[in-house]
Amino acid sequence: MLLMLQVLANNQVDLIAEIRNFFAEDTVFQGENTLLGYPRASAIEARKLTPPPKESAVVFPIYQREGIWTTVFIQRPDGQGVHSNQLAFPGGRIEDNESSKQAALRETFEEIGIPQSQIELAGQLTEIYIPPSHFVVQPFIGLLPENPYFNGNPDEVIELIEFPLSEFMKSDIIIEREVFIPKYNRTMVAKAFEVKGKILWGATAMMVQEFRSRFGFHT
Repeated sequence: MLLMLQVLANNQVDLIAEIRNFFAEDTVFQGENTLLGYPRASAIEARKLTPPPKESAVVFPIYQREGIWTTVFIQRPDGQGVHSNQLAFPGGRIEDNESSKQAALRETFEEIGIPQSQIELAGQLTEIYIPPSHFVVQPFIGLLPENPYFNGNPDEVIELIEFPLSEFMKSDIIIEREVFIPKYNRTMVAKAFEVKGKILWGATAMMVQEFRSRFGFHT
């Protein structure tokens, strides 16, 4: 844990080297899903369902903003299905004849305006099945240039929320909040992160937790 905090306080080469070391291999790593929230099938199990789930991909952006290691979330608009108003990483559905990497890069450009040529996909996290929308999502770690310029697509993004990575490396950052799941018409208590007064939970929070767990932050 101390090493990660030191790396986050250091220069660009240090963190990039650590990320490549932890994430570069295309091997399946089952992160500790302490933020699971509700029971869900694995991606392998979900693909055996009828009908099969839709496939998608997202980018977990990492970059320096004024010398501080940062990530960015999008907040989705109202009226966009079961994930309306939720915080998420940029990404979306994989189109025909498109790889998950191609979809992640295309969707990131379409949603936040970062050209594909400026994103290095340095590794991937565990695929996650999202029952309410019946999607399997493949998350990628994306390295962006320093002080990137974002241009949020107003049709898909109502707010871009930048957040220091070091905040996620605090032992007491995980909270519990009640969340309403329209698909199931019920409220449940979920483990989550608070991001600038907003609640980050569900699949995106699980991605963040897997990132944390690779550096020793398991709870």
